[in-house]
Amino acid sequence: MLKHLLILVVMVMSIPLQVSGEECPSPEGKTKEQIFQEIQEFKLKYLAQEIDLKEDQRQQFFDLYNEMTRKRFAAVKEARRLEKEIKKNKNASEEDYKTVTNALNKARSDEAAIEKEYDSKFSKFMTQKQIFKLKSAEESFRKKMEEMRHKHHGKRKDKKN
Repeated sequence: MLKHLLILVVMVMSIPLQVSGEECPSPEGKTKEQIFQEIQEFKLKYLAQEIDLKEDQRQQFFDLYNEMTRKRFAAVKEARRLEKEIKKNKNASEEDYKTVTNALNKARSDEAAIEKEYDSKFSKFMTQKQIFKLKSAEESFRKKMEEMRHKHHGKRKDKKN
């Protein structure tokens, strides 16, 4: 089953999500949000498998992990927006760079605080070993997604030439 889900993620990641800032539906007619949701569902199943969750732990983990993900996203959203803006602004001042740097530092700090908060919540029904393995599994998942994205972008560049 995991093999089928991995194939799905590869297919999903090969779909261009945006064209000149406008949402571009996939060949299957899926929106960016639907694709994101499918990736999240796959990620949850992947993490559950990697950290050896028992059946009675799964739903509680899924609910709590989704909650944590929403908080993490909210914590970094504004900093990422500022970061994108300053990269486009050729006339950015030192003060602009300072503002963005401070926002990125605050986002990282907030994200670490959220992670610590949820480690405590996870510890109510997960072992410390599972929590430790979760961190490794998250990093592994992130790296695999990054590799797929780079492979896809390389193929798109090759097709343009």
